Amino acid sequence: MTRIYPDISDILARKAEGRKNLAQRSFAEKIVWLEKFREEMKPFKDAREARRAEQERVPELEAASDAKV
Repeated sequence: MTRIYPDISDILARKAEGRKNLAQRSFAEKIVWLEKFREEMKPFKDAREARRAEQERVPELEAASDAKV
């Protein structure tokens, strides 16, 4: 049985174009881009850290409630 896969050549072409564009930028431009990216991702990172802290806190609460019983 032969599998039929969707045509993703347009996606691969855009990725190659993006890599070429990034390679042509100066180091300073890459640093500016990286700082902008970090600022844009900060809310997501903060939310992830808060979620992980909550997940770590829940087992502590369960252990404390088990000790009382």
